Amino acid sequence: MGGSFLQAPSFISFREVLDMPGSVLVIGGGIAGIEASLNLANYGLEVYLVDDTPSIGGLMARLDKTFPTNDCSICIEAPKMYEVQRHPNIKLLTYTEVRRVDKVDGRFRVRLVKKPRFIDEEKCKGCGKCVEVCPVSVPDELDWKVGGKRKLIYIPFPQAVPNVYVIDPRCRYGKMRDKGACVGGCIVDCSQCRECPIALCVKACKEEGADAVMLWQREKLMDVVVDSIVVATGLEPMEPPVGTFGYGVYPNVLTHIQYERMMNAGGPTMGEILRPSDGKHPSRIAWIQCVCSRVDPKVKPGVPYCSKVCCMVATKQAIITKEHDPSIDAYILYMDLRTYGKGFHEFYMKAKSMGVNYVKARPAEIYEDPATGMLKLTYENVDKGSVEELDVDIVVLCTALVPSSRNARLA
Repeated sequence: MGGSFLQAPSFISFREVLDMPGSVLVIGGGIAGIEASLNLANYGLEVYLVDDTPSIGGLMARLDKTFPTNDCSICIEAPKMYEVQRHPNIKLLTYTEVRRVDKVDGRFRVRLVKKPRFIDEEKCKGCGKCVEVCPVSVPDELDWKVGGKRKLIYIPFPQAVPNVYVIDPRCRYGKMRDKGACVGGCIVDCSQCRECPIALCVKACKEEGADAVMLWQREKLMDVVVDSIVVATGLEPMEPPVGTFGYGVYPNVLTHIQYERMMNAGGPTMGEILRPSDGKHPSRIAWIQCVCSRVDPKVKPGVPYCSKVCCMVATKQAIITKEHDPSIDAYILYMDLRTYGKGFHEFYMKAKSMGVNYVKARPAEIYEDPATGMLKLTYENVDKGSVEELDVDIVVLCTALVPSSRNARLA
């Protein structure tokens, strides 16, 4: 790669090599940012790919399958992630935030802040010994609703790039001491003591011969001068307000991304579909479309637009559910069906042939039977013009897709 580091007492300054035709900063390491970076780098441009999480991959890395082919999501993305890491024209900067952008002589000077992992990325071997000895497990940011947990030192997912551990800042700064963490009880701060005698992860790493845990690590400032900036910060499913069709009230009401994680072999249930309330296998599941979509935001929480892919997401999940267990009854309650893309209508017809029930409906309320955990879904059957009820084990809410919530801070 053409760029180089210049050391300074309080920051690291990135300067482009003069013989390069140009340089580009790509903000966001999801599939869009990865594709943009690879395309630009293959044209011979110097690329700085920045993501504020410990690994690139974004939302796609957490999905189970992609429609309409039902190919493995991470199997598609992981090779591209590794290519980014190896490409000579790409400098990968994970766990790094954009703090300011200044226009200087027709170019952009960007101030970046690399957050401390408290791990030496060069020394970490990814052996996992530190995780084995970590005494505290906490809910995973994405998988908590379906039972997902992680340790205070962790890798976001097995195929993470870089495949390097990161320590939860709450552990490093003593905020998890009351939960059983081994760090945080010292009089002297880790930044002043570099021979930690109490941290179990430090001891395990040294015994493994790596000595990669660095609890005294601090954030680093970097200045990057580029010709162009590509913003690819991605999207996220909208979190529905508590009480929306029982969400946040009844444990068996999930969003489609939470259900996706349950279906995923790399998820907390290892791909086994279970009721979150009691771990039993469901016999009937309903998907509700357009949750928090196509509404007036002034009247109720949500967005005025159609997210365009939710119908196919529900169809994909229903197909995979039937593949897991053909005896499960699957119902998709929709207002308007969007099968606009290549192969989408055939995908929909495949679902119907497998016994997936599509009901043109306007859902009203959901109530739970406390004794059984079953959910009673009341809805208007639009085609029949009647009010009907459906007893199900799990309700999946297909919520609106919205821009990343981190965009406000970036702006």
